Amino acid sequence: MISENEIIELIKKKEEGPTLDYKEDLPLAKDGDKAEFVKDVIALANSGQVAHILLGVEDKTGRLVGFKTQHTPEQLNQILKDKCDPPISVEYVEKDVLGYAIAVIEIRGDNPPYIVSVPDKFGGPLSANPDKSFFIQRGTVFVRNYNMNEGARRADLDKIYEKIKYVALQVDLELTHEVTSRPSDNLIEADIRFFLQNRGDILSTNVYLWIQFANIRELVNCTGKWCDITDLNNGVPTIQLLYEYPVITPIKMHCQGVVVKIDNDVRVIEARVVMGAMNMRTKDGPYVIVL
Repeated sequence: MISENEIIELIKKKEEGPTLDYKEDLPLAKDGDKAEFVKDVIALANSGQVAHILLGVEDKTGRLVGFKTQHTPEQLNQILKDKCDPPISVEYVEKDVLGYAIAVIEIRGDNPPYIVSVPDKFGGPLSANPDKSFFIQRGTVFVRNYNMNEGARRADLDKIYEKIKYVALQVDLELTHEVTSRPSDNLIEADIRFFLQNRGDILSTNVYLWIQFANIRELVNCTGKWCDITDLNNGVPTIQLLYEYPVITPIKMHCQGVVVKIDNDVRVIEARVVMGAMNMRTKDGPYVIVL
């Protein structure tokens, strides 16, 4: 799930985009609210990327205001259940960011196109305006055009189809890890070893990995072909790897790792990973290492 630092970076943009939607709040008391939520999630999922809805942010200005209505992942996924084809599930987290209550809904569009799959139509009055109603209908495809969620046109469907053809020719690399830890100078020293596995059918070459750590005290050293590029990333602990060997399915390749120091009370190391290869769309997202 997205880290607090990444939330701050999204807020600093002060503008929405194809994978980012600001909302001051998310009322879900009425069926019209739920239908609008389903529309928004489908539109963002059809980007084919990791997308976020930030609650507690003014949509016109990007100004922090704090959300009012609390939710749970179970509640949101229950609303989405049986209303999207293929099914969509979201992650949800609430954080205190710069003194404001901010909530993040993370949506992964791994299998577009997503369409509305209600029996006929679903919706009703809206909480913010009971005189106004909103409905979604079976078979509708929603997309996000810049900062608007709307029904798809033929050109939008063509773009989705082109993405599907492109992804079909891609390798599918997965990064995993093993970690061991020990006490060190009133801190904990963690030895993190990374592994790459190709879950696609195509050989992957020219693999590139970039990992930025969010909550470590010290980057002690790198092993193997990992390089410490902290100085090139404004002092933020960062490592990168250029992997010259092909990653062949289904072999799990050990690609060495890094040694870091963390506080004694840290149980999860938060990081951001950018991973790319020839014939693979670049993956960019949060990465969590549980001790």
